[in-house]
Amino acid sequence: MTSEATAGQIEDVYGQVHPVETPDLISRKRKEFDLELDKIPTADKVNVLKAQSQCPNLLTDDFILKFLRCEVFNADLAAKRYVKYWNKRVEIFGEDRAFKPLTLSGALKDDDVPFSLGVMTLLPSKDPSGRSIIVYDPSKLDKTKYDTPQSIVRTYWYVIHAALENRDCEKKGLIMIGDTQATKFRQFDRTVSKYLLASMQGAIPVRSSAFHLVKPPTFFHIIYGFLKVFMSERMRKRILLHSGSHEKTLKKLEEHYGLTADMLPTEIGGNLKVDHMGWLQQRREKGL
Repeated sequence: MTSEATAGQIEDVYGQVHPVETPDLISRKRKEFDLELDKIPTADKVNVLKAQSQCPNLLTDDFILKFLRCEVFNADLAAKRYVKYWNKRVEIFGEDRAFKPLTLSGALKDDDVPFSLGVMTLLPSKDPSGRSIIVYDPSKLDKTKYDTPQSIVRTYWYVIHAALENRDCEKKGLIMIGDTQATKFRQFDRTVSKYLLASMQGAIPVRSSAFHLVKPPTFFHIIYGFLKVFMSERMRKRILLHSGSHEKTLKKLEEHYGLTADMLPTEIGGNLKVDHMGWLQQRREKGL
């Protein structure tokens, strides 16, 4: 995606361009955002209005800046994403929790069991451009451990929002690594996958830089055939497949994308040992 803010910028390794931010650009686009939001019919932004009434403390300039950065300062697209964000947040969290802070003791306080599965984990490492890295392991999905698809998707929202606490992730994008080598076909949850795609593509203010799919299972083409119907062309281009041995995969990730073994988890041959539950406990103690 391009905009006036990316004019003259060179594409990076993932084919993305990044604006040179200035105080003038941010100020001007912030005003344009408000104008574009005003243009959207009231009936379409009911949940935005509820957020303005029920949780105005969450709607900071920094929060709205996430949407502008996500859409490389196309104010009209940022405003539309903002509206979709609140609609999707209400759909997934319910009105009783949607307007609470996305913390483990707030909107996520009843989701300890889905969290314990560790399906989606934020790594402590960053890629060479400072992007946050999330590992997604669908082999850990256990439908007996979550009551509704929304409950597991809420944990995804939390982890992605945690990744966005990194300013470089806001600006440059997010790297996701799919560790699918142990996944069984029965673990594929269509509803969860559709929720995640809808959240990533048009709601959560995150730029998807890449989804590195490591050792895709033999039935991947069946799942992909279903999911691609719900994917934008841009999202389809972000899916990068890596087959073969761990050594071959690690070599490719390092040579082409600068992702070294020290940045990647042991499960895919890297050197990084991840303590998902320890990370959650640390965040809980900090009130996050």
